[in-house]
Amino acid sequence: MKVDLYLSRVFRTIKKFKLVKKGDVIFAALSGGKDSASSLFTLKKYITENKIEATLKGFHINFCLPISEKVQKVIEKQTKIAEVPLEVLYIKDLGISLDEVRKKTRRPICSICGTLKRYLMNKIPREKGATKLATGHHMDDFLVFFFKNILGKNYFWISKFKPKIESTHPKMLCKIRPLFMVGDKENKAFCKALGIPFIEEDICPYTFFGCKIDVNREKWYQTIYDIERRHKNFRAQLISSIKDMSKFFEEKNREIKECSICREPTDQEICSFCKLFSNSLS
Repeated sequence: MKVDLYLSRVFRTIKKFKLVKKGDVIFAALSGGKDSASSLFTLKKYITENKIEATLKGFHINFCLPISEKVQKVIEKQTKIAEVPLEVLYIKDLGISLDEVRKKTRRPICSICGTLKRYLMNKIPREKGATKLATGHHMDDFLVFFFKNILGKNYFWISKFKPKIESTHPKMLCKIRPLFMVGDKENKAFCKALGIPFIEEDICPYTFFGCKIDVNREKWYQTIYDIERRHKNFRAQLISSIKDMSKFFEEKNREIKECSICREPTDQEICSFCKLFSNSLS
């Protein structure tokens, strides 16, 4: 996909679903990969070209692992090229150790890491003045999520498969996904065409502890691409249908309250973060 066509598709998503508006303070979550970088650069181009009075910042959670310094250097290059400020959170400053938590629970490391990231990506940007959080989730991700949740009969999650998740609590940030209508291979081509640096290899240090999320995701991607080779525009047509379908799976009267320990939003008495990490905090 050519850069102009790619940007046109992303810009159409941003405009149609009103992902950016005047006065927004958007934190773009950055991991060092091509997807989050694509989210950052497309948002910056959209805001600049449309002369929108909005603030865009990069946000990175440094897990303080052996690979973390390399990842952060790449992200610093990305934000420098994009000419946006970067906010970095070091989990060691919070007294959190993934290794310690991993030894105390039977939960998979991917689940622990996901809980930590979701919590901090909402809490910290909000406390720093953010009104929205942008992520690099893209079309292929949502197609994979859709198939997995259909097979697992977790229908409620399909309600979240759309470009914009509005806040349902004063402490919950609105989440935007500008890459909803482009996929993995398009993001990679976009970054390479513009010379945007990104980390290509598997950088998860927990691969040897049973973390196979990247391997499994690649298998799903190949399955989706195999179908598209036989049915033109399969991915775009299906993601459009999933977006329309999402409203039929919304749970009514899902009460969002505040965690009794940290006072962050949750639908439980104690949030998932506190169940895992409250005893680890200094």
